[in-house]
Order: sequence, then structure tokens, then C-alpha cells
Amino acid sequence: MEIPSPSSTSDYTPVVPTPKGLATAPAVPDVHTPVRPRWVLYANVLVSLLQPLQYGWSTTQLNLTTFNNQEECDARPVAPGTCLMFPGHTKAQWTMAVSAWILGGMIGALVIGRFSNKLGRKRIMMSNCLFMIAGATVQASASSIWMFIGGRVISGIASGGATAVIPGFISEISPPSLRNSLGVGFQVAITVGNLLVAITFFFADTSSGWRFIAGFPILQAILFLVLASFVMVESPTWLLMVGEQQLAERELARLFGEENVYLAKTWIKHDHPVPPVASGCEFTAPSTNLTATAAPKASDLTKLFSPMLIRQLLTAIGVAAAQQLTGINAVFFYSSSLFEQAGISDDRIGIVAVNFVNVLPTIFCGVLAARLGNRKLILYGLMGMFLSAVGITVSLVASLPALAIVFTACYVTTFGSSLGSLAWVVMADLFPDDIRAMGNSVCVGCSWLCNLTVGLGYPYIAAALVNFSFTPFMCTVALSFLFVYMAVPETSGKTIQEIQDEFTARHQSKN
Repeated sequence: MEIPSPSSTSDYTPVVPTPKGLATAPAVPDVHTPVRPRWVLYANVLVSLLQPLQYGWSTTQLNLTTFNNQEECDARPVAPGTCLMFPGHTKAQWTMAVSAWILGGMIGALVIGRFSNKLGRKRIMMSNCLFMIAGATVQASASSIWMFIGGRVISGIASGGATAVIPGFISEISPPSLRNSLGVGFQVAITVGNLLVAITFFFADTSSGWRFIAGFPILQAILFLVLASFVMVESPTWLLMVGEQQLAERELARLFGEENVYLAKTWIKHDHPVPPVASGCEFTAPSTNLTATAAPKASDLTKLFSPMLIRQLLTAIGVAAAQQLTGINAVFFYSSSLFEQAGISDDRIGIVAVNFVNVLPTIFCGVLAARLGNRKLILYGLMGMFLSAVGITVSLVASLPALAIVFTACYVTTFGSSLGSLAWVVMADLFPDDIRAMGNSVCVGCSWLCNLTVGLGYPYIAAALVNFSFTPFMCTVALSFLFVYMAVPETSGKTIQEIQDEFTARHQSKN
């Protein structure tokens, strides 16, 4: 984005001179100058994380064998107290129920990004709650598995919308020094959702309990709407993009204080920062200096696929695919069957154990990334996932149920502390501000497509390979390691513009 040179004083935001007289304009501040954000920033992040909590909840919602023990569901008549959800359903119907949420997620991810550019991040997040409420209501009141499948699609749209908008929103309101730490909150919320629903399996394991599980996201949506009405800001990046300079400055002041507004604006992508202009002893930048085009254009998609940005797009798609094709959701969708296969009598114990150990390393992922960098931590995580997949296979072949839980927990832990958390951060970091929503939408859509592939394919892979069902994931983990090593740059601690400059330098060196 080119910064126009002001030609008259009318181009500047008016300020009231102070009695201290004129002062010399300071130099452009260092974008890495540490800033202490106000509580509003943290409140915004926490409130926004109520939506990925629904994502995690929906992921693990059906992962209980008493809901879907194939032998019990195939029995005629179905014994009381077995096959608790829609007794007598087929394996194909259950696979559709699991995967319908993924299909909805893909739709939500692909559509929401474009609307968030037109309507703004805040409005889209609040509208997304309607899908959360509708999907949960339909599922909780479903009288047939087909109605339940329809509710899963609607809930998936809400989850897809969250993945398309919220990581980018957190990136846009965060200073460079906190982008990693706050960005991993998205994955933390998902893991907490996984754990909470797994805990409910101990007291909602009844013919009606699953309806309360299905309806819980209604409370999450209502809580989001109430809290967001008081504390949620609109993305300053989006406001500048649509020409709302004064509103953007107001939101930046809420997040970082009046004294840090200009510094905060330098974090937002621009070509050449313009020093503030003295007027009395107050300093203000030209009112047009960071404003992008007045509205998202139809050419956004064309720009996304342009030679200057195609490398960023392909890299982000690769990261999104790696996050899903390494098989993590095979664990969260079907670990109950995996533990049953390993000989564990009560799969709820294994499910809770795996989800519990998933939360802790995810929380500390931001700290680790700040020390090691995003790229290096992802590579370490992929190495751990490969070794864990080998361990899972050995424990299944040797019929060692305790070892199966341990290695599954290791698999989830290494994923959550690396690729699981940082993929969202890296994807958001790779795109310039003006096309981040569109870029995230495309990448997250690809992520959901890969998720759908795993959700549909794993039950049949497990049936065919039995104890060797995790060997395909060893291959995808190894390929993901090579991809990250060769193609993914380090993004930790850098501004969006610094990341784009690296890609530009690579592009120019090849021309």
C-alpha cells in the first residue's frame, strides 16, 4: 500500500495546541518497542475464545463407544442401555454424523472470510453465534439421526466461521511481541472444549444425556453475545482498510492507551511510515497515512493468487493441510474405538487422560515459541508425533493398553504444543493485512477439507489395517516435516511487514 504525501494541512487530523508551544516531531518509533496493553486487549481475546471452545466441544462430542458401539447398534433388537444415540443406526450414518460437522466447517470457512472483509470482524463473530445456537438447538431436539446430521452441519458452519475469522482477529489486535502468546489461545480454547465434553461423558452417558451435551453451545453463544456487547472492539486493521481512521484510532486507544496509538498504527502493514507532525505539542500522523482502499474489492482473490503472494498462499495451505493430515482428529473423533481395540474396558478414562494432557502443553506453547521460534517448535513437534505414532502402533500390536494411552497422550501433547497451536498463528502471519481474511478463509477451507478426508477415511483405514492404523500418519508426519523445513519461514516476533519483505526478497531473487 502506497502512502500518499500530504499536500495541505487539511490532510491532517486536527488537534488542540497546548500552552507548551511547538515541539519537534519525534522520529518514527521502533515497531518492536514494548508496550503494556490495557485490560481491554486481554478481555477481547478471552471473549473471542468462546467460539473456538465450541469447535473443541463439537470435535469430541460423539467420541464415546456407548453412543456408537457398532456391534451393539447392529444387534436386533438393540439391547436397552446400549447404542444410546438413535439406536439401530448404521456405521455409514454414524460416519456421516461425525463428518457432517466437518462439511459445515468447510462451508463456514470459505464463506465467512469474504463477509468479514465486507462487514467487519466483530459483526461477523456476533452473527456467528446464531449458527452456534441454531446448530445446538437442532441437535439437542433431533428426533432422527438425519435431523441430528443437519444440526451438525449448522454447528460446523459456526466452527468454520470461528477458524476463518478469530485467529486473524487476534493477530490484528495483538502487538508483535504478544502475537504468539495470544494467538495460541485459539488452540488452548479448542483443547479446553475437548476436555470439558470428555468430562461430561462420566455423568451424561445416558439415553438423554447426549442431548444436554449437544445443547451446551447455546450457553456459550449467549455468553459471547452478552460479553462482546461490552468489551469487544472492531479490528483496527479492518477499520483502516475501509477508511475509518478515527474509529481505528479510538479502538487502538482502548487497546493500548492514547499515548500508544501512533506506535500501534506502525504495526499495521504499510510501506513507509510517516513521522507524526507537530501541532502545538501534540503529534498526529496524516489522516490518510495508513488507510487502505475504502472497501474490499472483487480483485482480492485475484491478488491472493498473484505472483507476489502465491508463495505465501501455498505455504499457508501446506501448514493447514499438515495440521489435519497428520491425524490428530482421528484421535479426537475415534480414540474411543482405538482404546477399545487396545483392550481398555472404560474408554472414558483414556479419553479424559488424552484430553487433559492436551491442555497443559498447549498453554505453554506461546512461551516455548518465544524462545525457540514457531518454525523450530513445529519441527520438534513433528518429530515427537512421528515417534509417538510408532509407539501407538507397537502398543496395539503387542496388546499393551496402558502403553497405548501413554503414546496417544504423547502424540496429542506434541501436536498441541507445536503444530496444533502454531498453525493458526503462522497462517494468519503469512498474509498482508488487506487480504488476510480472504487468505485465511481459503486456507482454513482447505484445512476443513483435509479434516473431512480424515473423518471419512479413518474408520475404513482402521478396519483394513487394524493394529497398523496409524502407519499412514507416520508418512504424513514425515512429509509435513520436510515441507515445514523447506518452505515455512520463521514468523515469531516479526511484524507482518517484515514477514512480507522476506517473501518479496525471495520473489525478486528468482526474477
